Amino acid sequence: MPDKTVTHEYADLLEGLVAKRYRASAIGRVRSDGMWEGCIEFVDLAEDERLKTGIETMQSNERAFRQWAAGIGPAYLEGAFRRARSRPADRSTRVVPPLWLVPQRAVLDPFDVDAQGEGVLAAQLRALDLDRLRDIAEAYELVPPKSVASATRAELIVEILATISSARREPAER
Repeated sequence: MPDKTVTHEYADLLEGLVAKRYRASAIGRVRSDGMWEGCIEFVDLAEDERLKTGIETMQSNERAFRQWAAGIGPAYLEGAFRRARSRPADRSTRVVPPLWLVPQRAVLDPFDVDAQGEGVLAAQLRALDLDRLRDIAEAYELVPPKSVASATRAELIVEILATISSARREPAER
């Protein structure tokens, strides 16, 4: 599949916490499985410094990504700016399985979605079918393997949310 990227620029400039002015853009790209992932990038207009969030969204197609990007408002951009500024430059604050261990069929990263705010992960999980929930639970080892195959859709959602909530409360091991 050809590499395709879409950018949605936000006309308003953000005043950063350090009195720098940034231009914000949503950057989306198509993945090898056809899904679209997107992040928010902030460019310092004076120094061309770039800050980027992790993956903020997973969408089924380009149109859905464009719709998501167009719906972002100032409050979301402020939160994304804080996430981008606090994002470690050289390492993640959580243990992420190597890319080759994460099956490409996992349609979202529950840790990244959870970082978008309270209730966002629950809403996105409720929109998924049983097979997609199993893919996520297995890919990120959120539910014991023996339980994944026999769990109902509702049980998987509860288990995934509980595991993510527990991980959020635990300080990252150094």
